[in-house]
Amino acid sequence: MEIKINGCVPQLFEYQLVIDLPAGLRLQVEAERLQLTANYGILQPPTGRPAVSLARFKASKMMENKIISKLQQLVIKEKPFMIELRDYGSYPMHAIFIEIDNQARVLELIKNLKQARQLMRAAGDEPYFLLDPQVVLAGRLDNDTFIEIMKEYAHKNFAGNFLADSFLLLKRNEQEKRYEMVKRFEFEYKAVKKPQGVLF
Repeated sequence: MEIKINGCVPQLFEYQLVIDLPAGLRLQVEAERLQLTANYGILQPPTGRPAVSLARFKASKMMENKIISKLQQLVIKEKPFMIELRDYGSYPMHAIFIEIDNQARVLELIKNLKQARQLMRAAGDEPYFLLDPQVVLAGRLDNDTFIEIMKEYAHKNFAGNFLADSFLLLKRNEQEKRYEMVKRFEFEYKAVKKPQGVLF
């Protein structure tokens, strides 16, 4: 549980860990979102910058440096890898997204990030680690709209890929709609060079 300071509970922030998309692909996904919402008259709050979500949690400002330090230790062991975006998927009756073809590799990264779970639960709530990472296009759809969209998108194609070489730590307070970036964590894994054999 969160420790009280002078009898007060510290202000909590909402944090996210995400893999950012490169500019060209991000614009492509944003265009897909705009086309989808315009074609089907979808009215909903902006879903934010397209990204691959990894985890969400709440924490106080005083925990931030400890979380950053732990994530920095974890990222040293990560190698850059390709993310393949391919076609469209859905959560029945309420959301549509672009699927990640090599999702297992992203889930491997998420599994490693769970080593920071203890620090991420300091606010009393359990952190949420994504079980089905993807790139969201629209959510909270009503049933009729969802059915109409899937008549088209079940047969529609999308393809894109990019090198994931970092993830971002984002945060916002409860009054803010947009997240701000706290830190970018570069994947720093370097293979250990084996010593050459001594020649006699």
